[in-house]
Amino acid sequence: MKRHYVFFTAIFFLMLLLPVSWELVHSIRTGEPFAPLDLVKDFLSPFSREKKLQKQSSEIQSDLQALVAEIETENGERSDSFTEMLSDLETKVQDFKRTLLEVNSLLPLDSTEESVQKISVFERLLGEWESEESVRDSLFKMAQDLQKNYAGISWSRIFDSWIHHGLFSGKYLRAYENRLEKENTFVKKTRPIYQTFSWKVLHDPGEKAVLADSNFLFYRQDVDFLVKPAPWKMDSLENPIEAVLDFRNELAKRGVELLVVVVPGKPSIYPEILNPILYGLSGLNISLGRRFVDTLQTLNVNVVNLYPVLQAAKQKDRAGDFLYLNTDTHWTPRGAKIAAKAIAEKVRKMPIANELPHENFTDSLVSADRTGDVATMADLEYAFPVQTVEAYQIKNAKGPRQNDFRKSKILILGDSYSRIYETDAPMSAGWISQFASELQTPVAAIVSDGGASTLVREKLARKSGVLKGKKLVVWEFVERDLRFGAEGWKKVRLE
Repeated sequence: MKRHYVFFTAIFFLMLLLPVSWELVHSIRTGEPFAPLDLVKDFLSPFSREKKLQKQSSEIQSDLQALVAEIETENGERSDSFTEMLSDLETKVQDFKRTLLEVNSLLPLDSTEESVQKISVFERLLGEWESEESVRDSLFKMAQDLQKNYAGISWSRIFDSWIHHGLFSGKYLRAYENRLEKENTFVKKTRPIYQTFSWKVLHDPGEKAVLADSNFLFYRQDVDFLVKPAPWKMDSLENPIEAVLDFRNELAKRGVELLVVVVPGKPSIYPEILNPILYGLSGLNISLGRRFVDTLQTLNVNVVNLYPVLQAAKQKDRAGDFLYLNTDTHWTPRGAKIAAKAIAEKVRKMPIANELPHENFTDSLVSADRTGDVATMADLEYAFPVQTVEAYQIKNAKGPRQNDFRKSKILILGDSYSRIYETDAPMSAGWISQFASELQTPVAAIVSDGGASTLVREKLARKSGVLKGKKLVVWEFVERDLRFGAEGWKKVRLE
């Protein structure tokens, strides 16, 4: 019995060591980083972070003093270089905030932490300085406190980063485990085998998908977003609502209006397909995304509420003709067209409607085959049929509609909901083209798959010249980004 115990114990430990050993051999052969070394790097990173914070806080203080000196040399008037110097200081504050958040490579500091809240206040006041001279004293006091707090290495901050955000934190270890699962070469080799077994034997689609009635697949992030509580505090300084208000102000400085479009996830519109028990909740205000839209409306933000629009359209569903694809996160061409019409109706009621240039568009019916992205993420393309959809391709005199940055008064920022059918098959048939056709006006778009919360605004900031001549920005993003948006909800300054 003892021999058997030793034998099985040895086998058990060998199985545990196999993924790590495989990864070590792979790293030696290819020269790629050895993932377990990240543990060592992340253990040491708080020390280098302290040095960076010390240097950056000192630079912020000296740059702030230089700004005031620049004003004083001009007899109280701001010199031509004031705006440029202020912009440089804003960049340094953003860099400081980024350093503050990056405790290690896996688990950033929470944006609700007091230290992050303070630098967010400083950042906001700095943005108001050009129009509100009265904030200068507050900025000086905060800069002095900043330099004092980060004048040297703080062991309390280092210990705090280890305990709450590092090796001694359960969240960090889970994040590290997730990285190993995604990047480990042994796991990559064996995952397809395991997933095939899991599906064919257990009928389990895996961690990224939820199997529902009628062989519908739902993206697990969409489901998690629907059933979990809000990931931000409504009264905190940095949350999606604050990001929207800040972006509206940034655009307003350039004479551009903002229109926000939140796309409901499939579970928000079809909760009864996800689970028949939820049938009675269909159409009710169960989604955090819907409450987010309601909040924006109370704050006088231009917004299109697609929830009741799609709920009403759902009543006209026919077999095989839903508003969302069967095994995909995205809407069908029918859903996209309904959304485009609702957005166009909103724009017609805005002052810009009288300024839009005219362009003739026609449409023709085309078809395309779609392999569901949820099925692809779950490695189950073979288990679900390709879905054929019909869409109306929008054309002008030159052919399929294209972006027109020169003539358009409207710029659209969006995610994959703006890309589907538009720049992939069947082309020029997504909601953007349908929207242009509804208004008979040229439009332009910047799209970032999965990055409409922050990344698409950063794209705009890098080439903000495209705002020239624009009167309206339509910002589209899917509701799950309120929780899972890439890079969170940063405040982005337009150059």
